[in-house]
Amino acid sequence: MPAFERLERYEFKYLLPERLAPAVRSAALATCVRDRHGDPATGSYAIRSLYLDNDRLDLYQANGREQRNRFKARIRGYPGKNAPVFFELKRRVGDVIVKSRTPVSAGSWQEAIRRPPSPDHPAQAFLAALRIHHLKPMVLVEYDREAYASIIDNYARVTLDRRVVSQAVDRFELEAPASGWRPIDHVARTNVGEPVFVLELKFERRPPRWMVSLVRRLDLIRRSFSKYCYGIEAQRLLPGNHRQFRSAG
Repeated sequence: MPAFERLERYEFKYLLPERLAPAVRSAALATCVRDRHGDPATGSYAIRSLYLDNDRLDLYQANGREQRNRFKARIRGYPGKNAPVFFELKRRVGDVIVKSRTPVSAGSWQEAIRRPPSPDHPAQAFLAALRIHHLKPMVLVEYDREAYASIIDNYARVTLDRRVVSQAVDRFELEAPASGWRPIDHVARTNVGEPVFVLELKFERRPPRWMVSLVRRLDLIRRSFSKYCYGIEAQRLLPGNHRQFRSAG
C-alpha cells in the first residue's frame, strides 16, 4: 500500500437522470473495467467522508464564490470494507484538480489527529492544513459509487454516485446513527425533476474521444455538485438542528 498518492486530473460533473444510467454503463464497459472494490452483485461500494472546515466556513465559502484556487479537506472511509482510512486534500488550481491522500489504518487515524506523528510522516501535509486553517469536523457525507477505469487510456475514470446523504457532526468520527442521515440528491435539491446519479468523468489533460462521444450522444450538460456544500446546506435547513454555521449565509 503506497504511503502517499498525488494525482492531477480534470473532473467534469453531470446530474444524470437514472433512466440514462444504463447507457453510461454500456459505454463505459466498452473501454473500461469495473472497479474491483465494487460488490459482485451491484458493482457499487459505499463511501463515507468526514468533511472539515473552520468556524467561518472558509472552505464552504470559497466553493460558493467559485474561487479559482481552493481546497477541501476530508477523511474518507469505506463502510463494510476492511480498508484503511484516507486523509485527503483536494485542491482546485484553476481548472485542474490536485488530489493528495495518505492511508492510515482504521484503528489509528484518530490517534494521528490527536497526537501528530513524526515530521517526516506522509500525513504531515494534511495535519498541517488542519492546524493552519483551524479545521474541525463539520459534516459526514455518504453515498454509493459505481466506478469504471479505462483500459485504453493512461488515466480515465467514470463514476456514478447515488443515494447521497449527509448529517452534521462535531467529532472526529466516521460512525453515525442511521436515523441522522438526510438526502442531498433528492429532486427538490437538484431541480432535475427525476432521480439522478452524480456522474463524474475524470481524465488527464483532455477527455478521451469515447467520453466526448458519450456526452454528445446523451446531450449532457456540465453542472456543479459539491457533496460537501450540499451537505452543509441540507443540515442548515434541517428542522431541529441547532448547530451554528455562523458565516454560511
